[in-house]
Amino acid sequence: MDYPIGMDHLVVLREKIERLRVEIAQIHELNKQHRLQGRNGAEGEVAHVRRQERLEAIQQELVQLASLGRKVRSVEEMKERHRFRLHVVKKAS
Repeated sequence: MDYPIGMDHLVVLREKIERLRVEIAQIHELNKQHRLQGRNGAEGEVAHVRRQERLEAIQQELVQLASLGRKVRSVEEMKERHRFRLHVVKKAS
């Protein structure tokens, strides 16, 4: 996947996290309906298990995004320190 030069990776991560939050909220609502309806039959149980599996997958994805976010932030901090050093060197010249 190609990203535009100068792309704000933290913004992309935040947008992805927001989409996952929306999906989590939808799953929670469906699980609430599942509980309130009581007996749902085999199809309802299968759907419930799939939602639980998806929640677990989202949890793993969030762990990966958190790790990636730390790396992106670290790279951005390094770039900023480098820019600061260049700025100091240019002023000294």
